[in-house]
Order: sequence, then structure tokens, then C-alpha cells
Amino acid sequence: MTAASRSEQKEATRARVLGAAERLFGARGYASTTVRDIAADAGVSVGTVMAVGDKAAILVELFDRRIAALHAARGAREATRTAGSPVDEVLTLFAPFVEVFTADQDLARHYAAALVSGRHRAGVFDELAGVLRREIAEVLTQHGFAPAAAERAATAVHLAYLGTLFMGAGSGTDDLGGPVTDLVAAVEFIIENREGNPS
Repeated sequence: MTAASRSEQKEATRARVLGAAERLFGARGYASTTVRDIAADAGVSVGTVMAVGDKAAILVELFDRRIAALHAARGAREATRTAGSPVDEVLTLFAPFVEVFTADQDLARHYAAALVSGRHRAGVFDELAGVLRREIAEVLTQHGFAPAAAERAATAVHLAYLGTLFMGAGSGTDDLGGPVTDLVAAVEFIIENREGNPS
């Protein structure tokens, strides 16, 4: 067996493990799914699953992949974005990511817990943070913010967004109405109270 075919086989096994975990997390829930269940569904050993990652690491990777796919799809949507108020434009940037967290509160809660534990890192968050902050700053600059003020406001808005996601995931409820309302209020406050705002 060549190195390329071993690598392809390893990646195919990884894909089976991730696919099995995604199916089981969706059908049974995160807490009710064991590493043994994932192994049985994927047709591999428990050791093979653990080579991919523990249950939390697998969940983080699955969420990261969803977020990365949404991030990639946003590029096409951004080209067709219509101008609106700066608050609406900024909230539109976040909408697909908020939907990922609201689609399955149980998984979102466990994803947030895995990240907060410090044992698992979501690489997509770092990359996406820079992109979102830059996009927010661009929207704000287009709406009259000075560049330095736009950068500071973009950082504050991004942190408010992250807080909303994690507060919503940790709320223990399937209703994210409160945290989303809080996000809208925070974005409005930050944008409407910029330096030099005449109102």
C-alpha cells in the first residue's frame, strides 16, 4: 500500500467516524451518544474513534466544519447584499452563524462547554473573528465611522456577538429570543453611540 492510499484510507475512516458521530448526535443527542456507539456505527474500533478525537473534540470539529461551510457560502451572499442601516447590515453578517447555534441547542450547549473547558480549540473561530471584525469595520466606515472608531466598534460588536452565542448556549433553554434581543440591543447601542454621533 502506498503512502497516498494509506492517507486516503485514513481520511475515509475519519470521514466515517465524523459522519457516524453527526448522525448519532442528531438522533440521540450528545449526552446519550458514547464513543462505543460512534465506533459501532462507523464500523471501526473505539481506538480508531479516539484517534480522531474524544467525543468533545469530534463535536468541535463537526461544528467547525458547519461554521466554515457557512463562512465560505457567505462570500457569494455578500456580493448581493443590499445597503441598509448599519445595524441591519452588521446583524446580517451574523445571521447564518446564529442560525447554526439555534438549530440544535443541545449540541450548541455542548460545543460551547467544550470550548470553555479549554481542552478543545475551535480554529475556525480565530480565522472568522478577523474576517467578521474586518467586515463590520467596513460596514461602519461606509456609514461614516472614522476608521479607528470603526475598528474599536467592530471589536465591541464581535465580542457582544460571541457573548450572545455562549450565553444562549448556556441558558439551558431552547428559546434564544432573549439573547438575540440582547445582541440587537448591544449592536444598536455600540453603533448609535459612536464617537462624534450627533444624536
